[in-house]
Amino acid sequence: MARKKEIERDRILDAAEAVILDSNGRNLTLDAVAERAGISKGGLVYSFATKDELIYAALEREVTRFQRAVRQRAGDGATGPVELVLAHIEEALNEDDASTRMAAFLVTALVHAPGMLEPVRRLYRTLLDPLRSKSGDFAEVRQALLAVEGIFLLRGLGFVEVSSDEFKSVLIHARNVVLAALDGQSRQSSRH
Repeated sequence: MARKKEIERDRILDAAEAVILDSNGRNLTLDAVAERAGISKGGLVYSFATKDELIYAALEREVTRFQRAVRQRAGDGATGPVELVLAHIEEALNEDDASTRMAAFLVTALVHAPGMLEPVRRLYRTLLDPLRSKSGDFAEVRQALLAVEGIFLLRGLGFVEVSSDEFKSVLIHARNVVLAALDGQSRQSSRH
């Protein structure tokens, strides 16, 4: 008879996130996560055979959480690509520093394994593809989104020291660009 899986996956992922935040990812080992979760390393490996699998699961959970929050922020109505980018930026403004650091670490920790970055690729394709061949307001919205994600990665990777105020300032500017594009679309559609 097969052994019943008793270790709760979310408990392990919560422990991994705590280890990451406590050490900016430097001390992320299976041993440290097992200790933090209060389980044996064997119990951890039963759920996640490798550190990459653990990081991938944490990344997938984080992307799913963020996308759910963006969809909730966007509302149930028919949402176009500009409204979706606005909801994405507003949700990013709502994130705390710990969530931002966590997401940046998870993305960069898997750079060596490009196949594991698929949840992130899907997120960006959903946002960027509808804006790709557009000009005018759509081009400005696309650039605003790329600026938001650029500052997110630069800050998260530690390439530049960016205060919370400066980070939020970039996001607010990007939000204002998107709001102006929405206003322009609204005025244009009211003329027709």
